[in-house]
Formats: sequence, structure tokens, C-alpha cells
Amino acid sequence: MINELNISEKRVIFYILSQIMKADNILNPAEITFLDNVFEKFQLEINEFDHMDDLSFDELCKEYRILSPETKKYANMLFVRMAECDGYVDPRELAIIQKLSQCTQ
Repeated sequence: MINELNISEKRVIFYILSQIMKADNILNPAEITFLDNVFEKFQLEINEFDHMDDLSFDELCKEYRILSPETKKYANMLFVRMAECDGYVDPRELAIIQKLSQCTQ
């Protein structure tokens, strides 16, 4: 699936993953490792995210909404893995994932 994603799709997924990681205000080493692995697999460059720090959730939803159903399924799997990778799924992490599912409506 990774090879089928374009750079815009990779950026949106990665940015959402980083938001899930930050949701509980604890940067767990397992989360950082997971995010680093995704960054490497996506073959991203850090400067590709300069404009994304100012995105509102509505803007992020707009970006997420245009992903294909297959890409959303893949992204959701990554979102859940991010939430689970530190051994505790925080309600704030789940809230982001649930809000994203509402973006498709």
C-alpha cells in the first residue's frame, strides 16, 4: 500500500499520526519509534511539513476526506497502531480517530 500513496496522502497520514502521538501529552519512546519507522517507510523529508503546523482540524478533515477508501482503511490501521503502541490507548487518541471517521460524512 505504501508504494501506492502519493506525497500528499503520505503527509496527511503522517501528520495525523503525529497528532495522535501528541494527544495524551506524553511522548512515549514506542510512539516515537513507530512514527520514525513510518517516516522512513514513507520516504518523507522533514521540510515537507512546514505548512502543516497551522492546520485546523477542519482543514485536516478536508485533506483526509479526499483519500480513497482503501487509503483511509490503511491509514486507520496505522492510527490504531499508533494509539496502541505504548500499551495504553488514551481516550484523547481515540477521540482523534473517531473525529476523523466523522470527516467522511
